[in-house]
Amino acid sequence: DAFASLSVVDLKVQDDLTFSSDSAVISFGADADTTLTHTDGSGLTLNSTNKLMFNDASQFIQGSSATVLSIAATDEIDLTATAIDLNGTLDVSGTALVTGVLTTTAATVFNGGFTSNGDTNTFTSVNSEDPLVIIKNATNDANSARLRFVKDKGAAGVDGDDSGEIEFYADNDAQQQTLFARIKGEVKDASDGAEGGQFKFQVASHDGEMITALLLSDGNAEDEVDVTIGSGTSSVTATSGRLNIATVSDIGAI
Repeated sequence: DAFASLSVVDLKVQDDLTFSSDSAVISFGADADTTLTHTDGSGLTLNSTNKLMFNDASQFIQGSSATVLSIAATDEIDLTATAIDLNGTLDVSGTALVTGVLTTTAATVFNGGFTSNGDTNTFTSVNSEDPLVIIKNATNDANSARLRFVKDKGAAGVDGDDSGEIEFYADNDAQQQTLFARIKGEVKDASDGAEGGQFKFQVASHDGEMITALLLSDGNAEDEVDVTIGSGTSSVTATSGRLNIATVSDIGAI
């Protein structure tokens, strides 16, 4: 073979270069430390943990071990396709930014907490009695899980500020989504050192207007809580059992 022991400084091939034997090896370097081997029926194999680099040594694809393929870039790796299919566990140690829709077909687990900056977050199910939202505490102690509403307006609070509310909507007989009930927490007294709150249970009253049916309110003395039941003289308050009254001196007309 005329090329069996060919040794030249530079080899220029005008057209095609063919390695006709299986498992042919191209060696690089004075000590042949980097090789590219034809793997019959599969492709080409870069030896050991050597890297295929782009632009400079900071951007490369590397078989960093027998089971790990590493892809590195100085700033960004850009994958562009109609669909990108990842089969396996995805471990993100930095920040994941998703500008489109993120859809999961299994339950999503957040071990480090979860913060949503969206104005509206909706849980939807087509099953009867769903969706079900569970807030669970699994610690072996006497304390429970908590649901917290926070109003932080970046300025001094004033009397009447709402601190949180829960709304209950359903269809009326014209299939219009209607507010039928509401639970609302408010600031009754915002004075520093004399803070007092109030809690309202409200229902739609006959014409859809929200009326407070039960009001729990800070009083004007330490540890005093005032309770108002019903709305207006036409309201009816019924008790199924006994009504115990500790002090009778302030009972009005019955």
